[in-house]
Amino acid sequence: MPPASSEPAPRDLLLTGARVWSAPDAPVGEPGVLLVRDGVVQQVGGDVPPDADLPRVDVGGRVVTAGFTNSHIHLSERVWARARTAPAAALQAEIDDMLLSRGVTTALDLGSDPRHTLPVVQRIASGELRGPEILVTGATLMPRRGLPFYVREAMPWYARRWIPTPASAVAARRAVAVRHRRGVVLTKLFTGSLVERDRVLAMDADVARAAVEESHRRGLLVLAHPTDRAGTAVAVRAGVDALAHVPSVAGGTADLLREAADRGTRLIPTLHMFAAMVSPDDSFMEPVRDGLRVFLAAGGRVLFGTDVGYLTDRDVRPELEAMAACGMTTADVLRSLTTEPAAFLSRSDAGEVRPGARGDLTVLAHTVPDLAAGDLADVDLVVRAGRVVHRAPAFSDEPPVTGRQVR
Repeated sequence: MPPASSEPAPRDLLLTGARVWSAPDAPVGEPGVLLVRDGVVQQVGGDVPPDADLPRVDVGGRVVTAGFTNSHIHLSERVWARARTAPAAALQAEIDDMLLSRGVTTALDLGSDPRHTLPVVQRIASGELRGPEILVTGATLMPRRGLPFYVREAMPWYARRWIPTPASAVAARRAVAVRHRRGVVLTKLFTGSLVERDRVLAMDADVARAAVEESHRRGLLVLAHPTDRAGTAVAVRAGVDALAHVPSVAGGTADLLREAADRGTRLIPTLHMFAAMVSPDDSFMEPVRDGLRVFLAAGGRVLFGTDVGYLTDRDVRPELEAMAACGMTTADVLRSLTTEPAAFLSRSDAGEVRPGARGDLTVLAHTVPDLAAGDLADVDLVVRAGRVVHRAPAFSDEPPVTGRQVR
């Protein structure tokens, strides 16, 4: 698909007045120069280079971090069903609202129809759409006769046949192979499926193990939806790389979450999703929050993810603040958005702002260095590979009069 404009996407960019927060444990720098050439950070600090013709944006002392990763999204809303043929402007508005305006330069789609998701990926890659890099799992592998009740309720009966429910290790390996050939780069397993509102069905342990082994043989990372103790045990013992949620039926999962932390299995909490889509009542949410606290106390490594696309609320602030309420510092939360996903994806050139790193940048709407976790939701400018892909309506190249106060 040809790009919407004949002009090549600019990949050189000079930011001035940038207060660079180069890594979560580094201090926020003083306003200075940030230069990206050919999509790669070349200079942080120092004098303005002599190339006066470089595309230039004065960010007015705003804080600049590495581009954010949302490690749990779904392009499953109705708007994406026509992703192959829909006008670019219609899709662009959705991408802007769902991802770019949240500072996201990389996203992991954990289980959407690849007939809808892959065209979005292709149209972004071609330059027709501005967007983050989107890595996809395709259809999720489910337990035998184990479709979640909410999937059954939302999906036409004839579409259910497209969801793989392998009954054997051989079938699991085949399902992974088929999806890999179709272009997916991740695998997702429902190791614990809520088949009824009060009943969870766990995936067969041999099936899960075979799916993980085949995925790893093909270089695919594996994420699992655990739900309860049995589903968490299957996921952790099968060797998945990340849990896509903290267990929502949390009873008896503390030892398994400690084991997951010890194994290096990462966790995507999705706390706000549970509060918004299941129940905000503390009788339900406090055990879920305790699961994250147990994992953190054991030294577990966290990835930020919202489950947006299933979650209808696209605002990331409630998730950021929920993570902070469980004891994560602002630096911890930034880590879950930047350096942790970079390490998870084995990308040594991502997650930090330094020479040689990708020119993926998130410019916050703040000039003060001491930020609360929720302030990471305030995004004014997003750069991907040296190209400005999103600018907030209120953004001005003129420096702000005063820095926003930390909430």
